[in-house]
Amino acid sequence: MKTPIALQTAVLALVLVVPATAMAGEAKMSLMNPDKFTDIKPGNGTDKSFRKGLERAFTEELSKSAKALPAGQTLEVTFTDIDLAGEVDPVDMPGGYQLRLLKDVYFPRLQFDYRVLDASGAVVSEQKGVELKDMSYLTGPRSATTSTSFYYETKMLREWFKKTLLGDPK
Repeated sequence: MKTPIALQTAVLALVLVVPATAMAGEAKMSLMNPDKFTDIKPGNGTDKSFRKGLERAFTEELSKSAKALPAGQTLEVTFTDIDLAGEVDPVDMPGGYQLRLLKDVYFPRLQFDYRVLDASGAVVSEQKGVELKDMSYLTGPRSATTSTSFYYETKMLREWFKKTLLGDPK
């Protein structure tokens, strides 16, 4: 049985168009009691500007990942604790700067609650008390062109998203 060319063309067009529009979720991120977090101290700069940078980096990472969710779905993440990679050296440097030292013993940890909502606001997936940590964060490859201040933390979020919400075992 031959399929009319017009039908084949329509099916092909649908196959090519639907995947591009079917995935378009969004993300929302918040910090719960950030003043009580284990470590979100700046190495330099003010606490307020550093926190804004952290929120921006995490929101951008979650928003990029959430684009892989079905259209209309929203990922909401509420961080309950953050312990950034490294530790701020307590010794003041000239000019009032402090350095964030990266050592194996100061590995990054994130704790958060999340939920995924569909377009009507119904919960599709949720979990409280998620804890991510990367005890070998300094041993893996890191691109020399990576410029984010929160590389290790956003990498953990990206990997968690792929594994947990997309089912990708990598």
